[in-house]
Amino acid sequence: MIGSCGRQEVGTVLDKVDTLIAFAVVMLGVSLIITILTQMAAGFLALRGSNLLWGVETLLKELDPQLDANLKAADSSVRTLADEILTDPLISDSTFSRAGGMWIIGPVFSLLSRLPVANWLVQRWRYATAIRPDELARMLGKKATSLAVPAAAAAGSATSTPVASASAAAAASLSEILTAPDPETIRRLKQLNSALCAFARTTASQTGTTQEFSVQVDKIFQRATDAAQGAVGKLETSFNSVMDRVSQRFALEMRLWTVGFAFLVAFGAHLDSFRLLDQLSTNADVRSALAHMRDGMLTEANTVLPQPGAALESPEVPVSTKVLNEALDQLKSTNAGLAGVQSIPDNTTTVGDAVAWLTAQPGGADKGDAYRRSVVRVLHAHAVDIGQQLAKSGVELIQTPYPGLFTYGDRRNLLGILIAAALLSLGAPFWYNALKNLSGLRSMVVSKQDEPAN
Repeated sequence: MIGSCGRQEVGTVLDKVDTLIAFAVVMLGVSLIITILTQMAAGFLALRGSNLLWGVETLLKELDPQLDANLKAADSSVRTLADEILTDPLISDSTFSRAGGMWIIGPVFSLLSRLPVANWLVQRWRYATAIRPDELARMLGKKATSLAVPAAAAAGSATSTPVASASAAAAASLSEILTAPDPETIRRLKQLNSALCAFARTTASQTGTTQEFSVQVDKIFQRATDAAQGAVGKLETSFNSVMDRVSQRFALEMRLWTVGFAFLVAFGAHLDSFRLLDQLSTNADVRSALAHMRDGMLTEANTVLPQPGAALESPEVPVSTKVLNEALDQLKSTNAGLAGVQSIPDNTTTVGDAVAWLTAQPGGADKGDAYRRSVVRVLHAHAVDIGQQLAKSGVELIQTPYPGLFTYGDRRNLLGILIAAALLSLGAPFWYNALKNLSGLRSMVVSKQDEPAN
């Protein structure tokens, strides 16, 4: 039983919980906008493709440290080779990799290629977002063949130029990369050989057939060695290791973008956490409106945020399957040929995976770039909707009148903005869980308040 004094205490606690809920709603809403900005920036700047370029370049330099010097002597470089591989139409899934030959887009593409900043951006759009080790091996073999042709022609003539000699050396380096066995595999095979030899000697000493066992062991080892050399070998093993580093580098880059956007939004909007808490604690209408918005904001978060764990497994910025399907529905509304395409599978977590799935469907072969633009439009629409929801609640995220981009108040105001930026850097998943927990706490407080009095 709760008396009148107890009810007042519970009511005070409820007001404090509602203040925290309202604060969490604002933080979650702004964090979702930051998440959307990060996803859009990653797509616009082709960050996955640029990181993959770094990975391929790093892989080739690690496999043969002399390859870059040989290619530079042949008027090329490892970076140029990696660029050629990832922009090849047979490897890249981007329409921009084939844009130069298109009727209308081709001239525009050529014009943009003459402008430094535009050329830098368009070139990034041309990069593949994924590559398999067999595809890389095929492209390296193709490059080795093309380098060997001028070298062979020069060898057949009376004189040989330095460039031709360097081309021959680069072709030999690439061939060595393709045929080199994995050192770890060779090490294990040698261990196996030693064990088999020891077994053979032990068995032979008991049976008196040393030579026969030795011959059998040698045959087994030779077959295993031939099998190792016939596989992709060192290239494949190193490829998997470097791709793991690419994913880690990409995840770190995305984290830095999230933190950067958090500080940009906090300082750009003058989002003072102290001022916001004061507003929520003194304005019951705003506090109540935001508290009632919590279910809607959680629903919005369920739509925008990717599945738990997707960020750890994905080589790209993960995107919610719901957003991917919204983009597909939007694309289908303007393309009658896609009417029969079903929903994107639930295990799809990136735009790249969704594009690969879509282009394999009837009528979707040339819809990859249009789908990517549709995803950007859907993300933008969600960001606008979140901003409108916060504005309708009456919360004052940006001071009115706006004090100016680089004009700040006293130290307390600056500290409040820094704290807001740090809190936003925690990410939308953190505020999503915080809001769910606070909502559960509020239900417990309300149940106490509803208990009958003495």
